[in-house]
Amino acid sequence: MQQCHSDSIGRLMYMGTMALKKYLESRLRPYGLTAEQFQVLKNLSMNGGLPQSVVGEAVSKSPANITRILDRLEKKDYLERRDNPNDRRSSLVYLTNAGRDLMDKLLIELADLEEQVTKGIPAGNLAIMRNSLLQVLKNLDSYNNDGGTQE
Repeated sequence: MQQCHSDSIGRLMYMGTMALKKYLESRLRPYGLTAEQFQVLKNLSMNGGLPQSVVGEAVSKSPANITRILDRLEKKDYLERRDNPNDRRSSLVYLTNAGRDLMDKLLIELADLEEQVTKGIPAGNLAIMRNSLLQVLKNLDSYNNDGGTQE
């Protein structure tokens, strides 16, 4: 069996993602939230009144997963679903007052998140890193949207 190269780009991105999720969830634990739930609430705080399918796409969750996440957040009274006046088959998702209050608190609490995880990296390197990660995402998106074929 071949070992993973600990410094391959894919491995480092995976390990970074897992470490970031663990760090974020430790900061969210006192509020009873997961990283996925936070991403949904954050997206809704910037774009309220979205169809459930759009919320799922924005946070890269399948219809079944986004339904489960929304159900849990609705039970906590952080969001509500309302009938979509333009499409009877769908509902629009909004933050409640409790959800807005929580997000106001969390955005202040987590304002230092990027600074904490990039501590010690020079600004010029951060710009290169950001552009490189955007290109990786673009490449993967292109690959995934072409049905797995490379150009």
